[in-house]
Amino acid sequence: MSRSILIVDASPGFAGMLQQALSSVGFQCILAHTGREAFQLASGGPVDLAIVDFHLPDGPAEELVRALQGVHPGILLLGIPPDNDPDNPVIPMLGMQGAITKPFYLPDLVPYIAALLGADVSSLAEVFPEEPETAEEATIKPPPPKKSTRSVPWLENAGKAGAWLEWLSAENSALACLITHGGELHAGAGSLSHEKLSLVARRVSQMWAETPGGAIAQYVRLPPENEEVFLYSISLALNYDLTLLFDRKTSLSVARRRAKAFEKALDLPPTTGTVRRITGELAALRHKTGELLTPRRRTGEIHGRKRRTGDLPPSKPTDSSAGPSDRHGS
Repeated sequence: MSRSILIVDASPGFAGMLQQALSSVGFQCILAHTGREAFQLASGGPVDLAIVDFHLPDGPAEELVRALQGVHPGILLLGIPPDNDPDNPVIPMLGMQGAITKPFYLPDLVPYIAALLGADVSSLAEVFPEEPETAEEATIKPPPPKKSTRSVPWLENAGKAGAWLEWLSAENSALACLITHGGELHAGAGSLSHEKLSLVARRVSQMWAETPGGAIAQYVRLPPENEEVFLYSISLALNYDLTLLFDRKTSLSVARRRAKAFEKALDLPPTTGTVRRITGELAALRHKTGELLTPRRRTGEIHGRKRRTGDLPPSKPTDSSAGPSDRHGS
């Protein structure tokens, strides 16, 4: 009999990504974005395991966890703790089986959940044969995949890297794409302003500082509109990371395919003529829109307290009387 999993998360994009991955290997998944909705769904049918994000909009997650245990005494529970700390004492205090921290590595999470449920399921590599995982990506046991050691000398030229991104982003349906180097924005392309690309670069650098290799998939919000987008980042080459931003409805498999297309194109650096043409077109566009008048800022000059959730810090306020940025995550 198929096992039932309840996913409780206020972010539709994040919950949808989990649902897609777990459903693809045979689990029945139901989604809830509030504690009230989760309790109603759990009361209406069997639930074998629940994944509960502690950032719920309508009340303490602790109350929901106790309510779920009352409805289903044998339910297994995984929590996404409020401070993203896997050792947060609230997890054992509530009798939960474990914690999930963001970002996480899906090919490891799926077999971990399957083991808790005692279920024999396929790996993500077997479910998506058209996108075979490498031997490193498919492994469940440590050590995790390492970052790329491939040397690509032409990436050092920010102009070439930017032209290469412009060319590929138009063909791969990304809202924006960027390359980071040494924790800073190296090149970017797409519909986002330079300031937003710099904010994304800062957040991605924090993610990679906590992730030894593989890929990062996470939903983030872009200030000031608080727009939710799907972020997918890979180690592109030695000391260079590639990050793609998509519409939040984009599936993980599509994002993975797009990133692989960029990897394959590393052997196709832009010619000098292409760089000059694209650079000229961008300069004309930015002059027309006024973006060229905005001074280029280094990522390190963008201030803001590090967050443990997927939210990006808001832009630095211009009013000196403005208060500190909100620390609440999604």
